[in-house]
Amino acid sequence: MDLKLVGERIRRERERAGLSQRELAARAHLSQPTLTRIENGVRARVTLAELDRIAVALDIPVRALTSGNPVRARVRLAARSNETVAEDREEALRRTLEVLELDARLDKLGPTAVQQRRADGLLPVPDEDLPLEQQARELANHVREALHLGCGPIADVDELIEQLTGVDTAVLQLPSTADGFTATDPERETTLIAVRACDVPERQRFSFAHELGHLLWKDGAQEHELSDGRTFGEQRCDAFARHLLAPEEGIRAWLSAERPSGPEEMNERTAALLARHFRVSFVVILIQLELMSLITAEQKREMRGPTGAQLAQRYGWGPAYEKEQEAASAVRAPRRILERAVEAYRQNLIGVRALALLEGRKPEEVEARLREAGIVPTPPNAKSAALSRLVARGLAKG
Repeated sequence: MDLKLVGERIRRERERAGLSQRELAARAHLSQPTLTRIENGVRARVTLAELDRIAVALDIPVRALTSGNPVRARVRLAARSNETVAEDREEALRRTLEVLELDARLDKLGPTAVQQRRADGLLPVPDEDLPLEQQARELANHVREALHLGCGPIADVDELIEQLTGVDTAVLQLPSTADGFTATDPERETTLIAVRACDVPERQRFSFAHELGHLLWKDGAQEHELSDGRTFGEQRCDAFARHLLAPEEGIRAWLSAERPSGPEEMNERTAALLARHFRVSFVVILIQLELMSLITAEQKREMRGPTGAQLAQRYGWGPAYEKEQEAASAVRAPRRILERAVEAYRQNLIGVRALALLEGRKPEEVEARLREAGIVPTPPNAKSAALSRLVARGLAKG
């Protein structure tokens, strides 16, 4: 066992749990100088009993300290990023993997709860010899037909993804350069689509739709960079997201209802109302309008510029948009995994810090909310306490 690596893992997990060396040493019944030497990898010998106490204090399996992260070693990942630097990508990957790691850990702890629903089969994709825009439009139509969505706006894109594919979705605190991740654990056949918590709700919805495109085209195991050299796959998924969220048929229907006397020249207000109706960015609507020959390329260039927040203030939905910004800025854990974690907490199989990490809240806040809902850990007796420690040790071998 490489004690230097073990020490680095302990330090990383301690910092992730928000504990100082003094706090962790007290919880693990070690002196702070001893813990310091262990973290620095300079202690000649570390016993399994000491590692067990540290793991219990950190609320993680011993295996995470002795063998590292097996989930990370096997996860396939696609990243929707905007000139992501290596450090930001690593941070985004870490936050995404934390969710998959907890789900894998819950499998071993064994609380009764649902597993990820397996899709009966993803939708057939259009012929890849077709033009990019046609492929994107056809696949978006397939999704809407499969879920009987018609041509109206989509309420919740993450709910649509879960209903269509069975995969988990989440909103996480990712670096500003990372818009979304699709991570798949092939051994457990589990996929998580995660997007960034931000104050631009229409961007968040677009990122979810974009990632769904990668999933349906089954090209999500590759990384795609949003830069001047964007790949064909990125462009295709952008087009798919546009057609899914703001279908041309829906745009025509809205314009007919709003302008029954006949077509008028498109202006900023009308385009902004369209964007609001479909809950997409102003730029997305402008691109769709140009594709439909309802505006020219020159008109599109002239109208580009205002943000969703600016348009909301100009045309009367500012307060509503502010509430949507607040909701989009909040961490949202995958419902299925959160349900499993709450049940494991109730059974005293995991601690409140694991739930706090999942929900992006402070442990004391999560504990108070659970208590108010009547959810408190089952008091351990001598046998169950011993069993819990045996499970922790067993995970090191599993």
